[in-house]
Formats: sequence, C-alpha cells, structure tokens
Amino acid sequence: MRNWIAVATIAIVVSMGLMGMGCDKMPWSKSEPKAEPQQPAPPPAQEKPAAAPAEAAKPASGEPSQEVKAHLKQGMSYVSIAKNATSKSVFNENLDNAIAEFSNAITKDPNYAEAYSNRAVAYMLQKKNNKALDDLKKAKEIKPDSATIRYNLASVHSLMGNTDYGLDELDAALSKGFNDYDSLRKDPDINNLRKSKEFQKILEKHKVFITK
Repeated sequence: MRNWIAVATIAIVVSMGLMGMGCDKMPWSKSEPKAEPQQPAPPPAQEKPAAAPAEAAKPASGEPSQEVKAHLKQGMSYVSIAKNATSKSVFNENLDNAIAEFSNAITKDPNYAEAYSNRAVAYMLQKKNNKALDDLKKAKEIKPDSATIRYNLASVHSLMGNTDYGLDELDAALSKGFNDYDSLRKDPDINNLRKSKEFQKILEKHKVFITK
C-alpha cells in the first residue's frame, strides 16, 4: 500500500512538472504592432509681406514740382499787376500777395533759387532792401551761375549804396550771359552803378555797347 501511494505521489509530481514546462512557452501578452514612421508635417505656409504702396511720381532731381512752379507763376503775375497799379493800395496788396506766393513755393521747395530771387524783387519794390539782399544771397548760394540772380544782386547793392559790390555782381552777371541791354540802359535800380567810371569799363570788358 505504501509503495502504491509513493508511486502515485511521484506520478502527480511528474505530471505537474510537465504542465509547468508547457506554460513557459506561452506569451503573457500579444506583441504590440510596430507604429509606422510618420512623415514630418509640412512647415506652415508663410504669409507674403504686403506690397508697399506705390509712391507718387516725383519730378526729376532738382526740378521743382508743378505745384511749386504754379506758386512762382502766380507770384510773378501779382508783381506785374503791382508794377502797373494806379493806386497805392492795389500796389501794396499785390506785392503782399506775390510775396505770399513766393514764400509758399520756398516752403514746399527750400532749394528753389528762382523763388528767392523773385521774392527779393518784390521786397525791393517795397523798399525792403535788407530782406531782398538776404533772399538774393540765398538764391546765389543755390544757383551761383544764374545771370539774372547776379544782376538782381547788383541792383540791390546799388539801391543800398554798395557800389563796389554792385559792380562786382554786374561783372559776374555779364560774364554768365546777362543780355538784357534795355535794363542796363534804363533800369533805375542800378543808377548808382552807372555813375561809376567802372560801369563803362565793365561793359567794354564784355563787349557790351549801349546807347542812352
């Protein structure tokens, strides 16, 4: 009996051992499927910068705009009316208007030599020679080769009694092509220059011969 129990016990132990060996081959869980490599997301589209607004067409370098030229033209018209005025009030009113127009041109284009020169003419008509001289100096600085500006400088120096400076500017005006011989002969603004012996010498130097 004991032998039979012993054999039965051994059989049970062996059977359990075999079952344990079978369990070692069984996985605890299913292997997870491999994730497919993801393609990198495309970079976000960049917004194009807004196009800069087109600038208004500008005049050629050094050339005043049409608006500035319009102020000059209007100012010269007022000066012409003033010169032909039959009353002092009309004379003064138009010169004031002319100066305002020339000043507007200068404000819009500070390097417009003709605006300074023409405003100086208006100041000379008002007998404001110091202001005229300042404007003509500025005009000369901007445009030193202008025969008209140099002649106007000769005129204001003559009016102020600066004969030597006036003759120098007259010489410069003629050397740069000033050819308004009627002004040389009749312009009252240069009467003081005509009284100088150098006046005639300057005319002869430039081969300018005028009759009274």
